[in-house]
Amino acid sequence: MSELPPPYTPTAAPPIWEPHFIDLSQYSSRALRKPLDPPPDCFSAPSPLRMKSNDFPPFRIPCAGNQLADGFRILYPSGLLEKHGIQQADWTRFLEDLGISARLAGQGLSAVGSRVPITGFPVRGIFGTRATGAAYDSQFTRSPRDEVQTLISVWNQSAFERRKLRVTLQIKGGVDNRAAYELLVESL
Repeated sequence: MSELPPPYTPTAAPPIWEPHFIDLSQYSSRALRKPLDPPPDCFSAPSPLRMKSNDFPPFRIPCAGNQLADGFRILYPSGLLEKHGIQQADWTRFLEDLGISARLAGQGLSAVGSRVPITGFPVRGIFGTRATGAAYDSQFTRSPRDEVQTLISVWNQSAFERRKLRVTLQIKGGVDNRAAYELLVESL
């Protein structure tokens, strides 16, 4: 009769899975451009015919600083997104566009929707100055976080979800209670 193997006793936690990232941050352009004008090529390119569902565990892309206007590190997970039809240029543009939209939102502009710029108009009466309309326009401005979440939603609907991917903006607790952001990338 053969002996039974010894019982399993876990000695340590399993290693945390991380994809092999190609760091393209040094090649990133901080030029100010309109994120969705023209639309990225992957919005209209056909999806691959066969894609596996849940073919990799979720991974995270950290923010380059503590504010969304700092943008995200341009990290491309080699060997994962290509299978879903997302090329390096598409992913780089997506991450760059998130930083651009946050910086534009900080200036009161929108990368996703059109917004009439705040312009002054003359006012008569006891207030002989020009009113800027800021009280009216401030009701329609979005925070950098709202603007980034809206842009992520556009990318999810136009490119990622039909390729069985989803990206979510998350807030993580940072050092000395300052908020830090990260992107969670999941295979659906």
